[in-house]
Amino acid sequence: MIKKTLRKNGRIYVGFYTEAIPEAETVHLVGSFNGWDTKAHPMRRLKDGRFMASCVFAAGASHEYRFLVNGETWVNDWDAESYAPNPHGGDNCVVTT
Repeated sequence: MIKKTLRKNGRIYVGFYTEAIPEAETVHLVGSFNGWDTKAHPMRRLKDGRFMASCVFAAGASHEYRFLVNGETWVNDWDAESYAPNPHGGDNCVVTT
C-alpha cells in the first residue's frame, strides 16, 4: 500500500507499506529510484506487523518497486497503482507521482 502527500515544494512524499509479514526479520524497499539496490531502503517494522519506508519524488515521475523479505524473497504490493512486467518473469509494482 502507498500513501502520497504533496509537499509545499511541489515534491511528493510517498509512504510504502507492506502487509503484515510475521516471519520477516528484514524487509527492504527496492526499486528503479535506488538502482534496485537491495540494501538502500531498509523498512521499519510497525506494531501491527507491517513494514514501512518513505521516499520523496518529483511530481510526474513513475517508479517501479518491490519488497525484498529477509534478503531472499521478493514480494509485491498487492495494492499498487499498477504493475509492469520485469525481465525475471514476474511483475514489478508501479507508483506514479
